[in-house]
Amino acid sequence: MVSLALIYAGGATSVSAAPARVDTGFTPTNAGVLKYQPFAPTEAKRPGQVNAPLTQKQADRLARIFGFDKSRTLSRKQYATLVSAKGKPTGYTQAEANMAAKLARQSVRWYMTNTTGNTYTRIIDGEKVTVNIGSYGLIVSEDGMLKVPANCPDPTSSDFSQCSPVRLVNWLLVPKALCAGMEPPAGVPCGYMGDWMRSNNARDTLKELYSSAFVDEEPYASESQEEGGLPQLVYVTRADGSTAAVGVPVAPAMWILNFVLVYMLSPEAARFMPAYWAAIPEDVVSALEESENGQVPYSDYLQYFAD
Repeated sequence: MVSLALIYAGGATSVSAAPARVDTGFTPTNAGVLKYQPFAPTEAKRPGQVNAPLTQKQADRLARIFGFDKSRTLSRKQYATLVSAKGKPTGYTQAEANMAAKLARQSVRWYMTNTTGNTYTRIIDGEKVTVNIGSYGLIVSEDGMLKVPANCPDPTSSDFSQCSPVRLVNWLLVPKALCAGMEPPAGVPCGYMGDWMRSNNARDTLKELYSSAFVDEEPYASESQEEGGLPQLVYVTRADGSTAAVGVPVAPAMWILNFVLVYMLSPEAARFMPAYWAAIPEDVVSALEESENGQVPYSDYLQYFAD
């Protein structure tokens, strides 16, 4: 995660009549901003809640709480233009525009919103398998590897083939003025999102993003990724003292940050964010922790996630 917190002053709008402080069970880093914690996903208590999405009404309410006005999101036409590498970006090649479009499209369509009603398929052992594991904070890459979407074995390498689009999309959000001193993976256009929005009548959308909870949660989410290490797993302690592991994306700070980002691009897509988190099975946790790259073949662990 490229830290934006020191770049943008201000913060999210205040939450009126917020519920009393809650114990999320996550560390302060992973729990994020105190006033937003009551609105983050809680643990699924019954099977029907695992991988259950939000409703559109819930998504719209959360957006208001997190300081993002629905009238300032990208329009459907603007979003379609962005994820098809069209519009009027300034200073980027078509290849870079194509890469930015692909990263945004895959992140929103598959990896950030993988819940019931928004599944995707992978070819596992020669057969099509439906993937529906958003509540765990996990994804299955196109080459069939199970991992946390924030996983990136070597984020400084020019070979980013093992990095999730969700991790790489951070580079699109960096202010262009700072890109000169950074080294994104080859082909990933640093600063693209801001330039594209300014060139395509979405300045208000960009401004809204940086006056929302996105800015307040970003330093926590960045540290959460540091805490997650290579496999990008974080741990939660339940009220009864038992512990569980989940992928970084369903911990409160990162979930809220991702929600705001997805909502900005497509409010309709944001309703497919996971409404609850679910503990990753212990055998899967052990395998991810012991893997040299934080990834394991989904075919070896498919049975743990079967409906």
